Amino acid sequence: MNTKSTPAVMPLRYVASVDAVRAYYIDQLGFAHMMGMVGKDGQLDFAIVTRAGAMLMLSRPQTPDGLTHGPLEIFVEVEDVDAYHAELSGKGVAIAQAPETQWWGDRSFSVVDAAGHTIWFWKTVAEMQPPPGVTLI
Repeated sequence: MNTKSTPAVMPLRYVASVDAVRAYYIDQLGFAHMMGMVGKDGQLDFAIVTRAGAMLMLSRPQTPDGLTHGPLEIFVEVEDVDAYHAELSGKGVAIAQAPETQWWGDRSFSVVDAAGHTIWFWKTVAEMQPPPGVTLI
């Protein structure tokens, strides 16, 4: 039996109302709430829902046109972010965002695939340290 966990693939969907979509996944589809971040207007800006090991991130649009980097971003968990970044850089792959440790504890970097979708490679490396004013639920 293989006890090593399988890296996760986690899509990020941009939606008009994180609250409404989160409720649908929880109430209708049986997903569980993993975490959420409340915006200044009291509505969710971001949430993660899970079911049977699958995770889905939901976010309000980050730009006026309703998208950040396209209609879908994909997050792929890797064992070592910096080693994978070095591997891809060594192959001449264009890096969209260099490796950085985020306040939520993930170290990540991104590329843009041939179809124009942003692909993030990440690994949790630290505890969450929300900035002042951020409310997590």
